[in-house]
Amino acid sequence: MGCEVVVAGATGDELSRVRRLFEERDRVFSRFRADSELRRVNATGGPMVVSALFARALEQGLWASEITGGLVDPTLGAAIEAAGYDRDFAAVASSPEPAGPAQPARPEAVSLLGRVLLLRGGVKLDLNGVVKAAAVDDGLQLLAGPGFVSAGGDLATRGEVDVALPGGAAVRLVSGGLATSGRTKRRWLRAGYGQHHLIDPATGRPSTTPWEEVTVCGASCLVADVAAKAAFLLGDDGPSWLDERGLPGRFVAAGRRPHLNLSWRASVEPREPACT
Repeated sequence: MGCEVVVAGATGDELSRVRRLFEERDRVFSRFRADSELRRVNATGGPMVVSALFARALEQGLWASEITGGLVDPTLGAAIEAAGYDRDFAAVASSPEPAGPAQPARPEAVSLLGRVLLLRGGVKLDLNGVVKAAAVDDGLQLLAGPGFVSAGGDLATRGEVDVALPGGAAVRLVSGGLATSGRTKRRWLRAGYGQHHLIDPATGRPSTTPWEEVTVCGASCLVADVAAKAAFLLGDDGPSWLDERGLPGRFVAAGRRPHLNLSWRASVEPREPACT
């Protein structure tokens, strides 16, 4: 998944099970492995029978699209490739060549009935909007006692843990999930224009939001991650969108102090910061 996975509170056997879980998700959902199920699905289009794991992740991706009003969408695989993110990020480099044609989201091109999938019109899936966070949540369920699982900074915990935030701050997460979505770590140039991996589904281009990083607390890592992506893409409307859903959010923009929405401020204790 191109990130570091950190586990605390696991026995040796539990740690091995978490490792195998992440390795399995990478084998199934990688956009860069020639043998991944995702690559096969995108190349085939269908109709086809997918694995139960793949069907579940796609259902989560379609759920994310529905609850965010289409902001977090699983049909942006072609768009992210057009922006230049078509290989493992370590190999992505700036290029004098322009980005490819815009590829807006097309959720209507996806039909999933049980494990039977049909993709129409050459649409390509990218399930990274849900796969990593769901793996974090599933990994935590493999621990019998208190502990946490973190992948690339997105975290689910059973028990208190202090978590560093963008800009040098920290918060104490009591339970549930914490996720950050942003463009500071994965960005590059195409023909002199900045690109990043968070695509505006309406335009099919990298979002022009003012935010650099958005951090959200939720009941699970999946909820937090989907909400963080949606709030990032919503720009100035992101803080109020989270407040309407009772989700604490912290927004970082270049050259500005972090903005905390009302729910974040309400969830932080005066003496010992905490998100619940």
